[in-house]
Amino acid sequence: MKTKFKQSGSQMGVTLVELMIVIAIAAVLASIAIPSYRRMVVSNRVSSMVSDLHGSLLLARSEALKRGTSIGVCKTSTPSAASPLCDSVSGAVGWGTGWMIYVDTNESRTRNNGEPIIQIYGPYLASDAEGKIVSNAANENISFNATGQTFTKTQFVVSAPSAFSSEDRAVCVAIGGRAKVERASSCP
Repeated sequence: MKTKFKQSGSQMGVTLVELMIVIAIAAVLASIAIPSYRRMVVSNRVSSMVSDLHGSLLLARSEALKRGTSIGVCKTSTPSAASPLCDSVSGAVGWGTGWMIYVDTNESRTRNNGEPIIQIYGPYLASDAEGKIVSNAANENISFNATGQTFTKTQFVVSAPSAFSSEDRAVCVAIGGRAKVERASSCP
């Protein structure tokens, strides 16, 4: 069965002016949406890093209590190496290169070969243009003793790219070992 379409005197389609108006409206909507989308992506990335850092500090404290021994968390620039070691010098992204939780059997506050690794995190950031994670701990590590205490007040600041500094967060570790997430400027 064939169907015939009757063509009327008017044409079907859009004119160039109509097409230009639709393109202009789409450009305006995109210019509004793209910055909001970028802020959401940066916010989610900072939240993810803060969550991982906070969770790893909680895990380290929990493992120290469970095992009855000292557990360390240190920055490492080689998280994917076969036997990563702690870094003593901070790079441009700080802890953004990665960190690890290890059993500090000799309580040296640095991982020596043979000390078991509990968990490795990272890498998170490739350059400081993406943000950074910095600590006020001079030796780039934190250690929890057998009672879950650290005896050093530590603050980790997770910074977003400079245009999004309102997204910065901090993970604050109290002397007793309790870790919590705050705004970057509000660690007690």
